[in-house]
Amino acid sequence: MKKQKKVWIPLLLSFILIIVFSGCSGVIGPKTAKIDITIVPNPVPFNSFEDGKWWYKLILSENNGIGVTLNSLRLDQYNQQEQHYGTKILYGEDIIDWFDSNYLPAFSALSSWVYVTSTIRKYTLLTVAGVDDNNNPIEATGRVDFLPQ
Repeated sequence: MKKQKKVWIPLLLSFILIIVFSGCSGVIGPKTAKIDITIVPNPVPFNSFEDGKWWYKLILSENNGIGVTLNSLRLDQYNQQEQHYGTKILYGEDIIDWFDSNYLPAFSALSSWVYVTSTIRKYTLLTVAGVDDNNNPIEATGRVDFLPQ
C-alpha cells in the first residue's frame, strides 16, 4: 500500500506542474479588447474668436492588448431640454476619413478633430462598435458636453 502512495504523489505533482507551466487554466478564454473614448476638452467651449464652432479632439484608445476593427461610430445629439434630436452614424469609409484607419491596434490610439456648429446642442453620446482580433464584439460609449455660447 505504501508503494502505491509513493507512485501517486509524483504523478499528481507532475500533472499539476504541467497544468501550471502550460498556462492552461481551463476557465479563462481569449482576452477581449477594451476601447476607451476620451474627449479633449470636455466640456467643449464655444470658439467665438476664430470660427464660431465648438472644436474637440476625439481619441479612441485600446487598453487591453487586442486590436479592433471599427465597424461604426454613432453620435446621438441632445438639445438644451435634453431631448434627442438627431443621430449621425459613421461606417467603413467615413470612419477611415475621420481617423485615417478603421483598425485600432493593440495598446494604441486613433484621434480626430471634430467640430460642431449647432447652437441647440447640449451634449452628444458617442458609441463606437467593432470586432476585436479574437472575433469578440466590442462596444464603448462616451459623452461630449458643450458649453453655451
